[in-house]
Amino acid sequence: MVVDMAVTGFIFGALGQVIAFAVAVTLFVRSAPARRRWAAHRQAGWTTAQCRADDARRSGVEHIRMLNACLRKLGLRPVPPPTPWTPPPPKKPTVMSRLSVVLVILMVVFGVVILASPWLDTRDVQSIRCEVVSAEPRTTSSGLRGSVTTVSVLVKTQDCGPLAVHWGVTSDNQDEIAASFIPGATYEFDIGWFSRTFFKNGIQSARDYRLIGKPA
Repeated sequence: MVVDMAVTGFIFGALGQVIAFAVAVTLFVRSAPARRRWAAHRQAGWTTAQCRADDARRSGVEHIRMLNACLRKLGLRPVPPPTPWTPPPPKKPTVMSRLSVVLVILMVVFGVVILASPWLDTRDVQSIRCEVVSAEPRTTSSGLRGSVTTVSVLVKTQDCGPLAVHWGVTSDNQDEIAASFIPGATYEFDIGWFSRTFFKNGIQSARDYRLIGKPA
């Protein structure tokens, strides 16, 4: 479960980073003239409101120019130039804008936790003793259209709930590891902090295990 979430989170996180980088580069290149003009105005002593007003005026003039060019081709009367624009007073942040900021921060934190889940699962590892009921191979798919397949062994226990063994499990030895578990025997499983905290009532991932006692 932890590995599946980490792989899926990594794929979506990487895709989001690529898209964000492409958008950022495009905006940076297209806004270069405006940034140079803004810097020159600031050096001349203009305020931020004056710079924004000038940008709005230039944008309006450019739109009117393009519109008038189309109107002239159609034989219509051109539109008069826009009147000077006065910047409105700054608005206080609304409740919705603050909630949006909080939501974005929570999404970023959630994404960081998902990407760091394998490392977090190596912290504060604790051992628990459980009586094994059964064990079976388990294969899950994640990512875009199930592009990533993760193999593990699902161990059902009497007193610890279901546990997933990922570490060292491959498609070649998956059946062999599942068959090695003895029903009724007591095993000791090492559970990391992430699995123990976020999957306490779900399928926890065991980093390692060892046989403690065979059934009588």
